[in-house]
Amino acid sequence: MDASAPKTILTSDNFAHASEISRATSPGGEPAAVNGEGEPKARVRPRTYPYFQYLPYPLEDESERERTLHEILNQLYIAIEAGDFSPGAVHWTRELRGWLSLKFDPTRTERIKLVKLYYELSLAPGIDPSTSERFASMFMLLTK
Repeated sequence: MDASAPKTILTSDNFAHASEISRATSPGGEPAAVNGEGEPKARVRPRTYPYFQYLPYPLEDESERERTLHEILNQLYIAIEAGDFSPGAVHWTRELRGWLSLKFDPTRTERIKLVKLYYELSLAPGIDPSTSERFASMFMLLTK
């Protein structure tokens, strides 16, 4: 490196044109979809890959997906109210994780409630550490 070359100092002035960055690969804006009650989905940016269009089988309708999610949430609630964290709440957490891995999205309010629930569960006293770790993992998944 030449000692006589001027050194570039990184300051906020170097990023004056940061607002001109292309957003082509990460679009923003309004929620991509709404559920049956007109409530926006939790996802703000639309998925870049249209998963549902390329499946080799017919997909269940939105009402069936919502019904499945509500059944999972009801069973999760029952397990938590009963104090059945392991295996009850852990099982329904696994079911919820599977539902989310199918690229289905809960509504924004449902996701917020789930984030708060799993935050509380991961820090709750008296829960087995491995069970608490599963709840913390779910919290991290929901906040992504």
